[in-house]
Formats: sequence, C-alpha cells, structure tokens
Amino acid sequence: MCVKCREDGRMTKADVVDHVIELQDNYELRLTHSNLMSLCHACHNRKTKREQKKRERIIQTERKDK
Repeated sequence: MCVKCREDGRMTKADVVDHVIELQDNYELRLTHSNLMSLCHACHNRKTKREQKKRERIIQTERKDK
C-alpha cells in the first residue's frame, strides 16, 4: 500500500519503492530498509517534483550568494 495515501485515509496500491533520502544526498543509504518507502505512481511523482523544486531553490540561493 502507498504510505502517503494511507496517511490520508486512502487505500492505494504501491507500485514504486522510493528513497526517503535521495541517492544524490546519501548513496550509502540506497539499500537501507528504513530509507525506503512504498508509494503509488502519483505520490512518487509529487514527491519527485517537490524535491526537484527544493534543489532548484538551493542552487538559485547559492548562485545569489556568490
């Protein structure tokens, strides 16, 4: 079951295993069970977009600080 949907009271089949802490941030956690969560495709896409936007803001902030 999708972890995020279940938190919202919905029962949705999970079809993606997602890394809680992205591989880019800590590759060593790639196979750590506590760093994995089951998500449906829709929740995975939303999480991925949020993470991408967060990275973009960090990059923009770093560029402004130079």
